[in-house]
Order: sequence, then structure tokens, then C-alpha cells
Amino acid sequence: MKVHCNIHYPTVWGEAIYVVGSCPELGIWDPAKAVRMQYFPGDEWKTEVIFHGLNGLEFEYKYILKNEDGRIDWEAGSNRAFFAQDRDEIDLRDSWCNISDHDGVFLTSAFCDVIFGRNDKKAAAAAGKQKPSFRLQIAAPRIDPGHTLCVSGSIPALGKWSLPKAVAMDPGRFPLWTLELELHSRDIPFTYKYCIKDSKGRVVYTDERFRNVGVDIPEKHPAKKSSRRAHSDIYTIVTDEPIRYPENWRGAGLAVPVFSLRTKDGLGVGEFSDLKLLADWASRARLRLIQLLPVNDTSATMTWTDSYPYANISVFALHPIYLNIEALGAIPEDLAKEIAVKKKALNGYDHVNYEEVMAAKTYFAREIFQREKKSLFASPEFKKFFKDNSFWLEPYAAFCSQRDTYKTSDPGKWERYSKVTADDVRAIVSAGSENYDAVAFYYFLQYHLHTQLSDAARYVGSKGVILKGDIPIGIHKHSDSCWIRPDFFNMNQSAGAPPDPFSETGQNWGFPTYNWAAMSRDGYGWWRRRLLKMSDYFQMIRLDHVLGFFRIWEIPDTMISGLMGHFNPAIPLWRDELEKEGIWDFNRLCEAYIPLWLVRIIFGREANNVISSYLEPTTPGHYRLRSEFDTQKKISENSTFPADAPEEAKRRNAAIKTGLSYLVLNVVLFRDADRPGFHPRINMMDTPSFDCLDVWMKEKLIAFYNDYFYKRQDDFWQSQAMNKIPVLMSASPMLIAGEDLGMIPDCVGPVMEDLGMLGLRIQRMPKEPDVEFSDPASYPYLTVCTTSSHDMSTIRGWWGEDYPRTQRYYKTILQKKGDAPSAASSGIVEAIIGQHLQSPSMWAIFPIQDLLAMSDDLKRPGDPREEQINDPANPNHYWKFRLHITLEKLLTEKDFSSHIEKIVITAGRSNTLSKD
Repeated sequence: MKVHCNIHYPTVWGEAIYVVGSCPELGIWDPAKAVRMQYFPGDEWKTEVIFHGLNGLEFEYKYILKNEDGRIDWEAGSNRAFFAQDRDEIDLRDSWCNISDHDGVFLTSAFCDVIFGRNDKKAAAAAGKQKPSFRLQIAAPRIDPGHTLCVSGSIPALGKWSLPKAVAMDPGRFPLWTLELELHSRDIPFTYKYCIKDSKGRVVYTDERFRNVGVDIPEKHPAKKSSRRAHSDIYTIVTDEPIRYPENWRGAGLAVPVFSLRTKDGLGVGEFSDLKLLADWASRARLRLIQLLPVNDTSATMTWTDSYPYANISVFALHPIYLNIEALGAIPEDLAKEIAVKKKALNGYDHVNYEEVMAAKTYFAREIFQREKKSLFASPEFKKFFKDNSFWLEPYAAFCSQRDTYKTSDPGKWERYSKVTADDVRAIVSAGSENYDAVAFYYFLQYHLHTQLSDAARYVGSKGVILKGDIPIGIHKHSDSCWIRPDFFNMNQSAGAPPDPFSETGQNWGFPTYNWAAMSRDGYGWWRRRLLKMSDYFQMIRLDHVLGFFRIWEIPDTMISGLMGHFNPAIPLWRDELEKEGIWDFNRLCEAYIPLWLVRIIFGREANNVISSYLEPTTPGHYRLRSEFDTQKKISENSTFPADAPEEAKRRNAAIKTGLSYLVLNVVLFRDADRPGFHPRINMMDTPSFDCLDVWMKEKLIAFYNDYFYKRQDDFWQSQAMNKIPVLMSASPMLIAGEDLGMIPDCVGPVMEDLGMLGLRIQRMPKEPDVEFSDPASYPYLTVCTTSSHDMSTIRGWWGEDYPRTQRYYKTILQKKGDAPSAASSGIVEAIIGQHLQSPSMWAIFPIQDLLAMSDDLKRPGDPREEQINDPANPNHYWKFRLHITLEKLLTEKDFSSHIEKIVITAGRSNTLSKD
């Protein structure tokens, strides 16, 4: 089969258009293997691709723009779908997809499968002996059930501009609508436009844009005598640009961790099956989306510290804590009694008792596993699950079995399996191995978790509600991926974040950073499989810390504080450019600056002891840290500071450790590990080292600092993101929202908009400089707005944190007179939520705590600070928040759900053609 690709796109010198897709002929989504097109006058780009040995053909593809500097720009929207049966030659006429049309965002499973999902999909009508020579097609997802897209045009086959005679298109491949026509030379050229009819045939909307099919459409030609097929005509497929709709679609949703859900039959924690009850309530309240925190397995230490949902030991395996034990099969009477006793005990807590819940669920699951394993593993359902998922399931089960055997998740302590090959993994999971049951137990768990989440996801979707998941930026350093593919990670580095409103000293998440070069050689297969697996359950995803795909804040594993990090990749300050400005004493700038006066200020009466025990002299009045104390990790782990020391000694040691760690921080520049360059220490101006420099050098370094962080990196970081993110997005049909908070480069917003990735807007964290609170009315359309995130206090919690700031908000944002009340009333909470509902943002998503706070009867009693899910300034935070009311109780509050529905509708959200 020969396929002609044609697209109109205005380029400049040095640019070229390529076509890339899911099949080998189009490079399997690898831009380096994409097919280059040829330029023709009039900004037309064309190429031919030969597909061998195929009768019917289906694949996905996109167009990309490459420039001579290696930058790649992908057209917006979801992947294009190609399908054709029994054709010799096909002529594709495409239009470049621009995100300004916004339609690319709607070509995702969030809208095509849920919001505008149709039950009238059907196969295209069977062709007669004479195959049509022409197909008109357009992606039009925003046509809700009960409406049909039609074509009205200048030729008889299209009704000669009579709207009642407009021809209905086929939604069999929704969101793609198609119309097959048999055209003759007398029909070309012709003009047409699209209209939408309701179930009674009435035209409810007409796209006023006139479109044309020109004279260059290939004409029919007779079949060659040597051809085996009856017809060898060129089949032309014209793909149109999107329809422009009269208004933007906007929706509302809620956010809640699964573990926070409470039901009367729960086992101390929310479970996947509880999402059904939540969807029932959300649907009643006209909330079209449920946003969750990550749900992958985090069982590294088998303690409460595993409650941190962003430290996955597997990016594919689901967390056993969400397992509904009573759905695993027939429960014996004695076990059922034990479960009932545990339910009562665990549901008596006002929070999630992570360790007790995990212990109980693991015990019950193992008991049922012994009874059910033989029949389950013989079932066709399990066999299919295993076949589809063995690529991750076997390494994960092998990892877990070794963790259980050695009582640690650190592979470095697993003796012969500290480093493994594929053969080693196969040996561990072999059905004949001595510990096969230890492996098979995790097959059992993951199968049931998969079926339970899949069942819940289907139900949520059937209620017209999107399920939104969360993909963490990092993974635990003791994880199955780091164990079997350590080459994909920089194991001697740690990911984190520079100082931001969440933490004044930055954050160190403890995750290894990615070796993007190694991942790119694999075509980003690890990431693509990860996203594709998530699409089994979710129609929308939150991409955690999307800034990490531009650059990551990287901290050496010898350090602890986020202040000791720098961006990677980044263009350093080159040695020669610094030297040209008279900056040459790099030892002074890169090593901890420790003058005697500083030691005395920090340590006081302990100064002499510190000098003799932890420092060594360099020049008169100056010191350096001894080698056994010259990194924060060494200081933290040194046996000089025993954990079992008496309390007085502990306090003294803690003060010394804090002081020594502060000295480590007292640097101005970091050396680049691989190049003759340097990276400024974040907030270097606040260090005593910087303060002691000459004025002229301070001025020079500040200029370099500003250039490094705010100018020189932008184009470089943009190219880094465009080389990765489009490839990842093409892996699944999900709608993607990026968490773009923190120190945001200027290039991030345009890249996200170009790719159709939604941004995040939080009123208390404005993106505009010198603005205390952002205005929801000014938010761009392609955004998610929210009152707070899991890393922040809720509305009620924030209201009491800083009264002067609350007073300014009360006066300037809520436009109220007088003194702000000391507590946020239900009316104040509703006013703030109402502001966000009225915003232009595509989605307004609210923590369920804020929604419940609109009701005096349903809000959580007690201190509202207890509603905050995470404290990002505390690396050892216990994630244990649980709702105080059951979902069954919430469903009985019909007046409350009706009230939310009313304010959502009043705000114009969840609008459709039929104004449902």
C-alpha cells in the first residue's frame, strides 16, 4: 500500500516537516526515525510511504517540525488515526493541528470516553462493489449524545446548501466522524461546511467557516489488468481542521486521596471499591471529575513512613492497602469474624493507622491466597492479566519476595541478588523455585487490585465522571525499576526542589534522578509503558512536578538540604566567562567558608571544642571541615553522634550537627562535575561567604546569578522538554495536567500550551510577580484552578494562619468591609469556591474538605489544621488524613448535593450543546 502524506504548513529556512507514528515505517514514535517530507511551493509538504504486505491497515501518526538546531515541535492534540481496507494507494490531505483550537484537548479519553462518550458508535457501513473514492473526516469530540454532525455543501451529494438535506456523518470511530463519497470530476472543486443536528433533525449549530476541496484531488483511473484487486483507484482522505464552538466547555470536580475515604464497611482505610459511592455523590452534585493521589505500591520499609504516596517501589503495581479483602472470594466463617473485629477496631480511629491496616490486610490476604490460588491461577482471566502485565509483574514480584526474605528493600543487602540480570529475575519467579509461593502471592494481590480498580473505574465513567490519577516525578531508590534498570537512573543524585512557598530551605525527596540519555536510547519505553498502564484506569492524569521534564533540582547524595542542589541539565557559568570578569579564586567560592568569627557566632561556648574535634586550620583565622565531616550525610551518620546518647548529650550533639551542616551550606558556587563550569548556590546572597566578598565581586556574581536562573537556560530547557514530553503524551489517550508550581522558567507556559497540557492555578500561589493573590477571573482556559492542594492547608486552615494576610484577602479579593472574622464561615468558603467556579479555567477542582466546609453540618469538627493532608516542609510527615463522615452518610445529604449542583450550573460549568 502506498500512502501519500500532504500537509500545508508555513516554514522558514532551516525548518522541515516530518511524519512520525506507531508503525515501523513511521519510526514507532521515535523522532529520529521520522519520515522527512519534501517542500513544494505554497508551503506544501509531501511524502510517500510504502507499507508492504498489508491488506487492512491501522496506525496512529502525527506531524512534527524540526529545525536545524535539533529542536522539535509536535503538532497539538491527540494522535491522528489512520484506517483503510483493501486499497492500493491513499492520498492523505491533512491540516496542522494548533492548540489554539483547543480541540486537541478534547481528543482524549477524558472527553471521548466519559464526558461526551457515545453509545451510538457503530461500524462504518459496508461498501458495495464500487468503493467510494473520497472520505471526508473530522475529529469532533464536543458533540454530546443525541446530536449528530452533518455536512452541507455546494454539490448534490451534500444537499446543495439545503440544511435540511445536510448529510449525516458516521460516528463509528468517535471522536472521528467520517463521510464516504463517490466523487466525479464534475464535483471538484466544491465548498462545504459543518452543522450539528439534534435527535429530531433540527440544526442547533452551524460552523460558519466555509471549507474547500480543490482541483488537485487525484482523479479515478482504471484498474491495471495485472492487479489482483478489482479496484486500484487512489483513495483520498481529507482531514479537516476542528469546528469552532460558540463557548468553551468548563467542568468542576473534587480531589481526595483514596486512603481518606470512609465507608461503614471499610477496613480502616479507603479502598478502590469505595470510588463507586463517591462517584454516585459526585454525579448528583454535577462534579464531573474525581482526582486522586498516587495509588502505586510504596511498601519499602513496611512502616508508617510508606504512607508517603509519591515514593513508589513500582510504577505499575497498585498499593495493597486499597484492596477490598471481602471481594477476594468466598470468606470462611472464622475469617469473616476476624475481619469484623478488625473493622470495628480500625474504623474507630479518626485517621488511617497505616501499620495496623497493612498488617491486617496482609494477614487476611495471605489466608485467602492459600485457599484460592489454585483456582485463580487456572482461570482464563488471570492468564490474560498475567500475559498482558508480565513485563512488570515478574520483576515486581521478584523484588517483593526478596524484600520479604531479607527484611529490607535495599537490594544492596540481598547478597547474590544485589544486582540482577533478566535471567536472575526469571530464576526467582520460576514456578519450580523453592519460594514460588512468596512470588505468586504478589501475582494474586496485583490481579485482584487490578480487577477492583478496573471495576471501580468503569463504574465511575458510567456516571459521567472522569477519574484523574497522579504520576509522581520520582521513584523510591529501593524500587524494582532501580533494581533491574539502574542505568535509567542517577543513583548518586537525589531529586528535590529549590526553596519555594512550601519550604524555605528547599526539598530533598530522596529519589534518584533520571538518566534521560539512557531512557531516550530506549525510546522512552519505560515512561510510555507507565503512562499506557495508567490509562487502564484513568482518563486524566496529573503529571507531578512537570518542571522536572524541563530540568530537575538535583542534590548530591552526600548532601541533605535542598539548598545544596542545582538544576540538571543546565548551562553552567563557564570558567572563562567568570575569569574575564576578574573572578578566579574558585576554591574560595566553592569551598565552605569558615572564618573563626563565624565559628564563634554559631557554636558559642562550644567553639573551641568544635575547632579541635571537627575542623582543621587552613590560613590564620580560617578553617575547613575535616574529611569525615565535610558533607551533610557524613555529619548525619557519623558515630560521634550516637542515637542512644543521654538526653543532654543528644541536645548538645544536635546543636553541633546543625551548626556543622550550616557550615557546609556556606558556599557561593558549585563545581560542575563534568565540565569547566560552575552553578550558583541557590540564594547565595544570603550566605556569610557571599557577604564577606568585595562589593564589585558581589555585583558581578549577582549579574551571573540572575543570568543563570532567569535567562540563559530558557531555550535549552524548552528543547529538553520538547524532546521528551510529546513522546510521552503520545503513549496514551489521557488528558494530562501538569503540576507547574515552584520556580517556573518562562518557557514552561508556552510549551504546556503548545502541547495541550493543562496548567495549575492556586490563588495563594500566584504566578505573577509582586502579586499576593491571583485573580481567578484572569486564569487562562487551559488550566485547572483549585483553592488548595494536598501540600497546603484547606481554606479554613489557611484562614487562621496569618490574620493580617487574611484581612488583606477579605478586603481586596472578597471585597468585604470591616474586620475579617477569625474563622472562615461556610458562607466565606462558598464565596471563595464560587470565585473559582466562575473562572475561565477548563476545570475547577476542589479538595473535598473545602466542599464539605460549605455546610455547617458536614464540615469536620475541631481544628481545621487537621484537614491538611501533607506538610511538605516535614520530610517525615505521616499521610493519614481520613474523612470524618462516611460516603453512605454523604449520599443521604441530598439538599447539600443539590446545592453544589446549583452553584456549578449557575457558574456555567458542565455545559453541553443540549445545556444539560
